[in-house]
Amino acid sequence: MTIAWLQRAIVLGSLLFWWGLSAWAFGNARGWAALCFAAPVLITPVILGIQCFWAARVNRSDASIQSASLSQWLFAWQAECVAAARVFMWWQPFRYAAVADDVRQTPGKRGVVLVHGFFCNRALWMDWIGRLQNEQRALVAVDLEPVFGTISDYASVIEAAIVKVEQATGLPPLIIGHSMGGLAIRAWAAQFIGKHGAMSRIHRIITIGTPHQGTAIAVFSHTKNGSEMRQSSSWLEGNAACLPDNFAKHCTCYYSHCDNIVFPATTATLPGADNQHIAGHAHVQLIFSKNIQQACLGHLET
Repeated sequence: MTIAWLQRAIVLGSLLFWWGLSAWAFGNARGWAALCFAAPVLITPVILGIQCFWAARVNRSDASIQSASLSQWLFAWQAECVAAARVFMWWQPFRYAAVADDVRQTPGKRGVVLVHGFFCNRALWMDWIGRLQNEQRALVAVDLEPVFGTISDYASVIEAAIVKVEQATGLPPLIIGHSMGGLAIRAWAAQFIGKHGAMSRIHRIITIGTPHQGTAIAVFSHTKNGSEMRQSSSWLEGNAACLPDNFAKHCTCYYSHCDNIVFPATTATLPGADNQHIAGHAHVQLIFSKNIQQACLGHLET
């Protein structure tokens, strides 16, 4: 089962469950019926609120970064509610194949490989894909399958995407990863470039909200790839030992002190990389930042 079908089942199943419960309760307990009817809309903000509260508490102990203000957290929570609804309830379940990859032959015009994160699919990049197609850029937005497998297995998926863009443009691509997608890119670099390999196949790597040093929230994950994102996991340590010697110098890492998934905030940084803090943005919201998008795609002209 693909992630699109799984998320579609979750969305439709949730609506059927709560609205069916609402109809059942309507005759005798209209207050409960109204609450059940609204539950599909209320559950996500509650979950995101808990994540934001936890992240805010953890980030207070991170002396290397200024803590976010209450107003910043409230703005980030509100924006994340909107972004999460758009991505997880519409784009990824139902718009999965709405925008195709574009591997047109554009010699000398740099292309892009887009890599989504945990429990996501290529539809995460809908806005980015539209802009890149308007600019007539060769692009591939990958799907990381199996959904709950080891991050190491995603390396071959990324390799296939990079080869397609290389063949279309004759140039090394810009590679952009969100969340776990950045770790999948690291898995590719470790396997297909190696410790002492040349980085000539990479123009620039951009990671957005990637748990380079793990994340506290992964302690609750029991999937293979989720457990690999725990802080000080054996996967992270083993991968770091296999990365090319100059890997970090080719990376730009965007992170935020309002990230509700990757925290402490600085775990989304990579020593030696160009680490860029984006204040007041939650995890999925980072993808919708026009400033990040503009800065990332600006690398296509360099």
